[in-house]
Amino acid sequence: MLRKTLTAAVLAALLTATITCDLFNPRTTTHFQTNSSAADVFARNDTLLVAAGDSGLLAFDISKPKAPRELWRAVLGGDCRCVIADGAAAYVGTDSGVVVYQFQTGDRTRLNAGGTSQVVTGLTADSDRLYAATADGITVFDLTSPEPIKYLPVAGEPTGLARRDSRLFVSLRDWGVRVLNVLPGDSLVLDTLRLGRHTRAEGVTASAGGYCIISQAHSGVVIYYSPTPDTVRMDAGGGGFITYASTATDGVQEVSIYTADSSTVMINKIIKKPGESSFSGEVGPDLSGFTRRICLGGNGYVYTASGDAGVYIIRE
Repeated sequence: MLRKTLTAAVLAALLTATITCDLFNPRTTTHFQTNSSAADVFARNDTLLVAAGDSGLLAFDISKPKAPRELWRAVLGGDCRCVIADGAAAYVGTDSGVVVYQFQTGDRTRLNAGGTSQVVTGLTADSDRLYAATADGITVFDLTSPEPIKYLPVAGEPTGLARRDSRLFVSLRDWGVRVLNVLPGDSLVLDTLRLGRHTRAEGVTASAGGYCIISQAHSGVVIYYSPTPDTVRMDAGGGGFITYASTATDGVQEVSIYTADSSTVMINKIIKKPGESSFSGEVGPDLSGFTRRICLGGNGYVYTASGDAGVYIIRE
């Protein structure tokens, strides 16, 4: 069930003169088991990285998405919960800090987060810094070392991070989303921009087009246009059932929002053109397992982390 609420302010903000409808046909291209619980996925060129619980970090060749091939596995110790890659290394959030895995050598280094908790719930990076969310705050690491350079206590239990322009978006399970300005000297200052209270914010994504997408259990997804967050909002999903949503976006003029709600993947597209915008939505096939994280690869492929069911590859 998809619900969209579009006000006059929404349409004005998106320069909408007319609304057209485009339809999609999202379909599962392939599905493969990881022999472990797939907790997170990250596409890096033709390689898909999978954070797979106690099994560690897995890598698959996805140059042919209809025939993925396992490349290697690296047991990192602890429960692997999230993963991103930057340059020559993967950064894996575990229940005991962040593990840095070097692709060429296989060397690994463990980084300790600040505060009392070492359970990493979210990771993001920019050109110089790695940001790690734990249950009681955000730790900033220097990517060139890497080493921790700053710890910021954050109440509300951080669940995810997104970095865009000069802002750091932090989803909080007990509050909603905080927006921090990232200033010179590694200062993190609470922005005047407030994305109000939400029920169990399970994650956040910030797109190049200025959209901030908040994933929420129970109530689906809330989408804000971040320069004017109070004027653009679209609620999707959450028809009375528990929804652990995860999102990914692409594009600037054309913003595609991919949402996983534990059993399906939904595609919402917003196309901005001079004097025209179009909103479209389509629900993909039902998936077994429990999907909480997704990522985008090339050529319109979406990759899911679907728990014990492994990974699905979906083509728009």
